[in-house]
Amino acid sequence: MRVCLVRDILDKQLLDVTNQNAGKVDGIVLEMRPGEPTRVHCIEVGPITLLRRLNRRLGDWFARVDAHFGEGRGVPIRIPISRVILDSPSLRIDLAVDNLPVMALERWLRQHVVARIPWS
Repeated sequence: MRVCLVRDILDKQLLDVTNQNAGKVDGIVLEMRPGEPTRVHCIEVGPITLLRRLNRRLGDWFARVDAHFGEGRGVPIRIPISRVILDSPSLRIDLAVDNLPVMALERWLRQHVVARIPWS
């Protein structure tokens, strides 16, 4: 099966094993091996990668801020390509999104911001 990385993977919606929204593919990481073809190593999701696509300095700034929120933060979230299943028009991952840090910002906002809005 042939896949066009930009058309078929980049910016596509990710769904986890429970059909829960897991964000969108913000980046693709290639592995270059001497004397062998280049292969897709993993996909990246999350605001750090998205912001770096728009402006490298903005993405680096956000990574530094994000690093203050705990261990394992401040770096792009990488999902091995072996965990990704092409299921047009979206992509599926064989992981539960609740176990990934990709939803950490959303959980924090829900707990600290949305919960304080009287009509939410």
